[in-house]
Amino acid sequence: MIENNGIDKVAKKENIEQAQEQEVAEAAPKKRSIGLGNLLGKLDSAGESGMKRLLFNMPFVLFLVFLAVLHIANNHMAENYARRITRTEKEVKQLRWRYMTTASGMMQKSKQSEVAKVVDAQGLKELRIPPYKIETND
Repeated sequence: MIENNGIDKVAKKENIEQAQEQEVAEAAPKKRSIGLGNLLGKLDSAGESGMKRLLFNMPFVLFLVFLAVLHIANNHMAENYARRITRTEKEVKQLRWRYMTTASGMMQKSKQSEVAKVVDAQGLKELRIPPYKIETND
């Protein structure tokens, strides 16, 4: 009899624990599925009150859409501006190289020996004696 009493106590404890676990599982909130279909279903099932809620929030939704469009337009303009800056920098670099090439060519052509070669082709000769000063008595 003593052994039966001990087994009964263990069985009762197990039954109590199982009952408590079931209560906890039933009390735990069920996970809801979140999605567009669920939202549209709620709006449809809510009927008139759902439409009122949707129309009540419409100005805020339109404001958010306006901000999103403004953000996209701003990013687009910034990208175009960055492309224009890059293109202008490349053009400035090319013009700088062209200037340096032209300037070095002009420096080369303006040397005395180069000028003498060009003038010699026209029949003029370079002076071999230094110039002298003419003085008059007035």
